[in-house]
Amino acid sequence: MYLEKLEIQGFKSFANKNKLIFSGLIDGQKRGLTAVVGPNGSGKSNVADSIRWALGEQSLKTLRGKKSEDVIFSGSDQKHQLGMAEVSLHLNNEEKTSGQKNAPETIEKESDLDQVIAGCPEIIITRRLYRSGDSEYLLNNSRVRLSDIQLLLAKANFGQKTYSVIGQGMVENFLSTSAAERKDFFDEATGVKQFQIKRDSALNKLEGSYENLQQVDMLLQEIRPRLKSLTRQVEKLNKRSQLETELKNSQLNFYHHIWEEINERLNDFNARYLDKEKTKLDREKKFAKLNEELNKIRKTDNNQEMNELQPRLQELYNAKNQLHKQLAKINAELEVSLEAQGAFDLSWLNSKQSELMAEEEKIDKDLSALRVPDNNRDEAELNAKLGELNRTLAVMNEKLKEASRNIPVGQAKEQTRAEVNQIISDFLARLEAIGNNDDLSAIKRELNAAREDFKNKIQGFLAAENSEKLQIIKDIQEKIISLNEHKQTINAELSEARLKQSARDERLKMAQEKKVQIAKDLADIKSKIARQAAPQDTKQASADKIATQNKIDALNAQIKELETNLEKLNHAKDQEKSLIFDYQRNLQDLQTEISLLANDLSNLKINSAREETRLEDLENNIRNDELNLAAIKNHQLTESGLEPDKAQKKISDLKNQLEQIGGIDPETEKEYQETKERYDFLSAQTADLEDAIKSLEEIIYELDLNIKGRFDAEFKLIAEKFNEYFKILFNGGQAKIFKVMTEDLEKEEAKNHPAPSNDGPLDSGLTPTEVKIKSAMEEKMQKIKFLKKHNAVGLAGIEIQATPPGKKIQTVTMLSGGERALTAIALICAIISANPSPFVVLDEVDAALDEANSERLARILDDLSNKTQFIVITHNRASMRRASILYGVAMESDGVSKLLSVKLDELNK
Repeated sequence: MYLEKLEIQGFKSFANKNKLIFSGLIDGQKRGLTAVVGPNGSGKSNVADSIRWALGEQSLKTLRGKKSEDVIFSGSDQKHQLGMAEVSLHLNNEEKTSGQKNAPETIEKESDLDQVIAGCPEIIITRRLYRSGDSEYLLNNSRVRLSDIQLLLAKANFGQKTYSVIGQGMVENFLSTSAAERKDFFDEATGVKQFQIKRDSALNKLEGSYENLQQVDMLLQEIRPRLKSLTRQVEKLNKRSQLETELKNSQLNFYHHIWEEINERLNDFNARYLDKEKTKLDREKKFAKLNEELNKIRKTDNNQEMNELQPRLQELYNAKNQLHKQLAKINAELEVSLEAQGAFDLSWLNSKQSELMAEEEKIDKDLSALRVPDNNRDEAELNAKLGELNRTLAVMNEKLKEASRNIPVGQAKEQTRAEVNQIISDFLARLEAIGNNDDLSAIKRELNAAREDFKNKIQGFLAAENSEKLQIIKDIQEKIISLNEHKQTINAELSEARLKQSARDERLKMAQEKKVQIAKDLADIKSKIARQAAPQDTKQASADKIATQNKIDALNAQIKELETNLEKLNHAKDQEKSLIFDYQRNLQDLQTEISLLANDLSNLKINSAREETRLEDLENNIRNDELNLAAIKNHQLTESGLEPDKAQKKISDLKNQLEQIGGIDPETEKEYQETKERYDFLSAQTADLEDAIKSLEEIIYELDLNIKGRFDAEFKLIAEKFNEYFKILFNGGQAKIFKVMTEDLEKEEAKNHPAPSNDGPLDSGLTPTEVKIKSAMEEKMQKIKFLKKHNAVGLAGIEIQATPPGKKIQTVTMLSGGERALTAIALICAIISANPSPFVVLDEVDAALDEANSERLARILDDLSNKTQFIVITHNRASMRRASILYGVAMESDGVSKLLSVKLDELNK
């Protein structure tokens, strides 16, 4: 690589665009020498300054200016100032071009620079500066950073500040600089500058990584407690969410189960209510029909005929009585007459006949009386009353059972309720058994005993809050006892009526049998009287008796006919009454059934209303729990065999747990996510930084090894060449360079200036963790300082020792000006020989040399031109003679430098 062309426009005195084309390879070996000459003040040194500026020089002092815009043409009396300065270096890179790689359009990483060096036949470095202060660097017309230019130059062995562009002041100052300042020069001289740049960049990055790591650690330390607190809250929030989900599912299951049960019971009650109401309507219609028929029967009046027959029968009885009295008188007279005539048998027969007839009359009266019903209630009526009582008792028994079913027996279960029902069943069975007793007083005693026993047993199962229910049971119980007492009274009356009827039937039977016997006896007596002849004077009496008897017989016939009619009417009346009783019994049965149905309907209505109330309460509870009723109805149970008590307890437990957790701000989860993301990001950053630190430390270690190995090898070669060129320039003598190590200086400094103690207290305002982080950071910063101070070579500086022939001089400060210039030139030539730069600019470095030494220098440069390209700004004729191209610089009247060129090689030919 060599400098093929230099383009200058607007830089210092080069206002117009100028091109300097430099000699390339000569005969495939030498790179040639280009001389730039001109009078003082013509601007020839501005050529060196432009190259130095394009290579990235930042020192305004080195560029002989005070401010950055001083490098822009400032104008003259005849020409206006310019607004921009631009310098471009065209580097020929054909030797290093493989022809197989394409240069990247943009520079983003170090490998892109390697690709530029290896892939571009021409490298153009351009620097621009505007009067506004804006500046830019271009590499092959692509904008890059200064660091990219510096690294590229280092890779190509350019020495920006040292030997690539060497000014006349630099030669004298080189030997007068300190050992530490010479170290930078030798970094470039040994070719380790590019590695030093990388090392410095890596150290800066390492330092930045340490600082970033400390900041991240401090941020993590700040975030960690908050994240821990938020984590606990989010865990609670998640737990609350789980509990709410579980609670909602449990509530859905529980409410759906209860709603289904209540709804099923309600539907059952409603269905039964409709069925029983239909039955009740049917019975009411039947009752109305029977009642209508009963009213028709009752409208049939047989009493009028009976009322008409009764007076007639009584009249006949009265007439018969009169006839019997007449007959008795006739019989008495006849008896007296017969006795008087001595007919005692006939008299006795007549007397006996009279007695029998009187007795027969009496029997007839008794029979008539026995056939007429008394004023007491007959058996049919008592039976009807007893049936009604039994039906009422059945209703009351059902009420008692229903009342027991509606009593909440404390916290008792179904087993306890069954015990209560058993007590009621035993009580009713006992009442049934009592009914078989005939002794009313004994029945009353047993009923009172049953009442007290039932009361004592049932009270044991009822809680105090059920006193109202207990009173209902007591009232029903008293009603049942009262009804049973009434039932037993009717049973007694019925038994008495049955006894009376039985006695009447027996007397009627006996009277009828006696009448038959009397009729037989009368017939016998009449037969006997008829066989005996009555005395003549008794015939009239006998005839009267017969006539009277015939009248009585006629009356008896009429009476019998009337009695027969009355008996038929009574029988019809009895049938009618029996039919009425049948209708009444049927009506009572229907009425009882209707009453039972009405009671059932009432109970069903009450139960239905109760279930509706429960359903409303359930729906209110559902709404209070902020649940949707439709969702409850359509919910599918997620667990089988649900037990409401356990489910309700579970819901209560879940609510208690939620209450214990309490309300949590929903924004907490968002804050947790943000904090967690930041914490994870910072943790990832920590890991990345630690990886980067580890990688940088490895890079620095590898660079240190590379730098040390290369520096030592190159330094040894430079030292040999330095001594060689020193002898050439001085015709003898001896020169050497040696390293001053940092370790030796530190020992000397520690001996003279002991280090202060760093055991002072840390910031008391920091937490222990922050103190630990700060201590670790200080330790790392000390490490960075150590690495910066102790470079890879461990070099603190370079000492130079030069001894011209015939002299005993130990330090370069004792040399004369010319000797110092020759010594510096010898060292520069040694460096160029050992580590040649693509090109070297020498700005009047031979100004202090005499003609002989200038000739020696010219020969050395000519010898080194096979390794590097030289651009010499000189007044020395020896250097001019060695040049291939000669540029002359002249200053015109407008203050603008102008170039003239001569190709000396062609001129010589």
